[in-house]
Amino acid sequence: MPTARRSAAFDPMSPDLDLDALVQQTSNFEYVTRISCDTTETQGLEMFEKLILLHVILGGKPLVIEGFHKRLDEWTFTSGWLQDNHGKKYEQARNLSKQNNLTISIGHYLSNMCKLTNQWNRHNYRDRDRQRLYLKDIDCPQVWHDKLREVVPPSIFYLNDSTGDVGGPGSVDEQNPYAPGLRKGRGVARAGDLMSCLPPAMRADNLMCYIGHEGTYTPAHREMCASLGQNLMVETSGTLDLDGKPTKPGSSIWFMTESKDRHIVSEYWLSTLGHDIEIEAHFAQINAWKSAPFTTYVVEQKLGDFILIPPLAPHQVWNRGTRTMKVAWNRTTVETLELALDEALPRARMVGRDEQYKNKAMVYFALDRYSNLLKHVDHQKQSVADQQVVLDLKYSPKIRQLQKDFRRLFSLYTRILLSEALPHNPKEEKKIEYLPFDSNVTCSFCRCNIFNRFLTCPTCIVPLENGEQDTYDICLECYAMGRSCKCISGYRWVEQFRWQALMDKHESWRQQIIAFEGVLSEKSAQPFHMERQSMEKKSLAQVCQEQLKLRPWNDPSKPVPEPKLSKDADESQVNADGTVTVKKRKPQVIEKGHMKNHVTNYPEPIWKLGVCNCGRAYSYGSLFRAFDTMPLTVMEDPNWQCPHCRRICSCGKCRKVAGMQPFEPTGTVLGYDTRRVADPRSTESLVDFKQSNFEWVKKAGDDLPAGEETRRLSRRFDQAEVAKSQGAVLDEAHYVDESEDTPMTNGHVENESPTALAANDEIPIDPLLGGLPSNGALGRQPVRPAHTPTEDSALVNGAGREPPHRFVAPAAVMLDQRHLGGGFTTDANGIVFQYPDPTDPDPTVPQFAPPQVEQRPQASNGAEHGKKAKRGSLQSDFLDPNEANKQYHKEQVKRTLAEARRNNRYIIAEAAMSGKNLPLKLIVDRNRLAHITSQAPNLSMQPPIRKPNNIIVQSDYPSPSSQKKVPPNPLKRVRIEQDDEFSTRREKRKKSGQRSSLPEDPGIPPTKPSKFQEISSASEDEEAMDIDETTAEDRAPKPRQLPAYLARKSDIGDSEIPKELSSEPKQRPSRRKSTLTESAVTSRPSPNIGRPPSGSNAIDDPAEANRRAKLRAMQWDHEDSPEDESEPEVSPAEQPNGVNKQTPAPKKSNIARLQNTSSSVPSKTKATTPSSAPKSIFAKAKKVRIVAAEKPKTARHSLG
Repeated sequence: MPTARRSAAFDPMSPDLDLDALVQQTSNFEYVTRISCDTTETQGLEMFEKLILLHVILGGKPLVIEGFHKRLDEWTFTSGWLQDNHGKKYEQARNLSKQNNLTISIGHYLSNMCKLTNQWNRHNYRDRDRQRLYLKDIDCPQVWHDKLREVVPPSIFYLNDSTGDVGGPGSVDEQNPYAPGLRKGRGVARAGDLMSCLPPAMRADNLMCYIGHEGTYTPAHREMCASLGQNLMVETSGTLDLDGKPTKPGSSIWFMTESKDRHIVSEYWLSTLGHDIEIEAHFAQINAWKSAPFTTYVVEQKLGDFILIPPLAPHQVWNRGTRTMKVAWNRTTVETLELALDEALPRARMVGRDEQYKNKAMVYFALDRYSNLLKHVDHQKQSVADQQVVLDLKYSPKIRQLQKDFRRLFSLYTRILLSEALPHNPKEEKKIEYLPFDSNVTCSFCRCNIFNRFLTCPTCIVPLENGEQDTYDICLECYAMGRSCKCISGYRWVEQFRWQALMDKHESWRQQIIAFEGVLSEKSAQPFHMERQSMEKKSLAQVCQEQLKLRPWNDPSKPVPEPKLSKDADESQVNADGTVTVKKRKPQVIEKGHMKNHVTNYPEPIWKLGVCNCGRAYSYGSLFRAFDTMPLTVMEDPNWQCPHCRRICSCGKCRKVAGMQPFEPTGTVLGYDTRRVADPRSTESLVDFKQSNFEWVKKAGDDLPAGEETRRLSRRFDQAEVAKSQGAVLDEAHYVDESEDTPMTNGHVENESPTALAANDEIPIDPLLGGLPSNGALGRQPVRPAHTPTEDSALVNGAGREPPHRFVAPAAVMLDQRHLGGGFTTDANGIVFQYPDPTDPDPTVPQFAPPQVEQRPQASNGAEHGKKAKRGSLQSDFLDPNEANKQYHKEQVKRTLAEARRNNRYIIAEAAMSGKNLPLKLIVDRNRLAHITSQAPNLSMQPPIRKPNNIIVQSDYPSPSSQKKVPPNPLKRVRIEQDDEFSTRREKRKKSGQRSSLPEDPGIPPTKPSKFQEISSASEDEEAMDIDETTAEDRAPKPRQLPAYLARKSDIGDSEIPKELSSEPKQRPSRRKSTLTESAVTSRPSPNIGRPPSGSNAIDDPAEANRRAKLRAMQWDHEDSPEDESEPEVSPAEQPNGVNKQTPAPKKSNIARLQNTSSSVPSKTKATTPSSAPKSIFAKAKKVRIVAAEKPKTARHSLG
């Protein structure tokens, strides 16, 4: 199981929360530093950039820049403008209650934000069934992007490519886009966002908008790839909307941490709250932040507040009011790239989080761009005669800082190449497949972007519908961890850059570094082959190359057989007299290619074990969970020593060995099932990362009850304190001090803290924000009143004063006692909601969870587990938080039972609190039971109880079934007259010299059949008119018409070409044979259609009219059609005696042949003359007749 513990509950925030009182009364809550946006003009951009570097990037603390709403366009950044210009655009709104997406238009969402907000109040804000629709991660309008570019300082704006000054050193005149002529460009400097160095097609579009209402939130998370987050509130609701409707003021509450506390925050989330912060699925409740062993920075973001989020610093956001509209983007710098490659990417790879920023590719392209800029500077130095310009280029602080960033990027590039380096083997290098780099290759397992070399499986290839192939590509890091497809081995190497081209780039950039440094020393950049030789470990690519040879290839279509286990136990045999004889068996030889796992004493394949030089073997799963050792750590070290050799083995046998110090896991591993995000063809063959390390934590004695500080948290706390004590330092190796007045001592700034720099007027602080506090924090801080002790406070010691904050019992403040017990429901993401069961028949009786008593084993040294060693006077000031919680719980139980006794409900209350079910047997007389049953209400007659419908907003995206059908154009029936001059039957009769007489029907008068046309009023094209030959109520499908040019050709002289095509699609004769009824209906119309009834013989039944029409059609067809195509037509005078002219019907084969002939005429063909066309076509076309154009011989009328 991924996790074996109960996780913390999701507890929403009340709409009436008093944030100021919360911050003032909580010891570990602090407001975030605030400065005014006007300081960028009064102090200059250089000092503003230095503040961000010292306070946010290096210091790791959040910062708020307020006042941007005064600069924003008040007409553009409004909900009305967004609704008018982008209201019809559909986006995916996140339904936080159901954890799914809802397709909705922006206008529809904005129109219903008041309804979504007004549903919440102080009584129902914990209702988890109500809608929480958050319109997040939507594209920012281009107009907003252009307006923000004019307002936000350019060095921190989205995709900034240069922080240089206009007309600065190295600047070049450029074309003025706003007026004819040239203008001064920016000087040479580093980019504010290294994402701008990537080609436009490779950049990640991370300029996003977030629109939320009361109750929407963003779970606790870090910014992607350790980037620097920036969030600006551009619009909020006030007391009245644009249309005059009352609204609630909008704002956002942020709970933030600093970067140097990231390890303790992560461990607190894992061990105490039971969630992994890398998954971004849990919004921590306020009580969890109160009891946290670190400082929490609180911000109420209002209109115009611009928040800068430190890299890798966890934070979460809660929206308040009717409407909040924010614009957010991320920036990548050299510092964040180092953090990404060291920490962010390995953590993201564990949980399968997308890498959208292409960090390794960013290193390569940033180096290439910086190299061109430095070459441009060298060219200007050589071409300019003015010595002052040369000195400015040489000693420019921005150019020198660019050189230092180039040196740091080069170190990252060297690390990347060293990890992908293979031993020199020309034969193996020729087998590597080359695929040109397009930045679109991602790992099929972890979904990280692959820069150069990777492995692909030639077997697991899935063809796609568009003709492409879906290959299984795995990155080198995942393959070293044991992740792959089910083939496990048999992969091919692929590279996206020629290796020699990368080596040439490395050497060229190294020469540039040596040139501008001017000194060649031991710290200078070394050639790549020397860097490779200095490595004491194997490269990542070399490890994968060796593992490809060790791991077996499996056929994914065949199941893997189970390995045969060897039996080492003795065998017992029962004799005839009842005695038992133990027969010692010699241990069987372990199967070839297997070794015993030292921890489990179970034979496993060697390729799944890490083998030490001493002969012991450990499984990679045991090394990962018990000893915090990744498989790559074992594989890359040729001299790896096992835990037994290092005297830290914690298995059962080694714990009894004298001098052994069992290893304690330094962190908590919950385990994460990556099958939800990885490719379905994937598997984990070395380590099952779904398993947690709780069993090893228990063996180490660090699995303490909730509320007690574990040794894992203590270690993280000490690490954070050490990191904070170092402060933000601008070391000479990485930074250039642009201020000449700043005193330097041994390459470091004397005034390291931001407060001291602000006191020296080196950091812009708004004078309106008040004086500087003495605790080293910037901006204004609220004065906290004395803490009032309460009965449920776990911070009060015996003297009644508040001790220094270290750790608070989460059990005392994590869960509201009014909501304990009840039903524990879990949503799709595994978040546990702890609320009372709404179906509880008696909700007035409090439901208490039964106390869980945990039996812990005794430690090897005899000390009782669970008791912490005192760590100085800081720990001695605390009351035992677990004891305080027990006393409080005991008092609550006592009060509840006393109240239940007064209400005669003592038995039910006691059973509910103790977690017992008390069965009661009630003896009722049979007659009495029958009477009670007869008096019982009929439940079937009562209306069902319906739950209130909490769905306020539904998707307005039109579904295919709901689309309105376009009504057809109105048709008008028009009677048309016939013309004998263009009749095909008349032409045939002239050739034969005979006039055939039709059999007369006594019920049908010999009048001319009428013909009607339905003419569309919306079209004037006569060729598109459809001929209606039936009634409007029962109209059959019309036959397809010939093209216009063929129809005109037929009217002129080619009377044997058909004017209509069959309504049936073109089919092969063997697939479908037409019936007699189909042939008659499709070939001849009924003469009675459209004719008014006359006399007593009028036919009122349409079915009878159709029957007579079919009979006449069969007679006409027999009169004019021969029985076979090869037989010539015979006139009536030449027919043999005894043949009746009214033969019932021709042969079915002739009718079927006629039907196939009519359907075989193509609809779009070139116009050909009868002489040039094949004779068979016209021979068959003679049988297709347009009967509607024929007139009876007694009906002869003139057109006049």
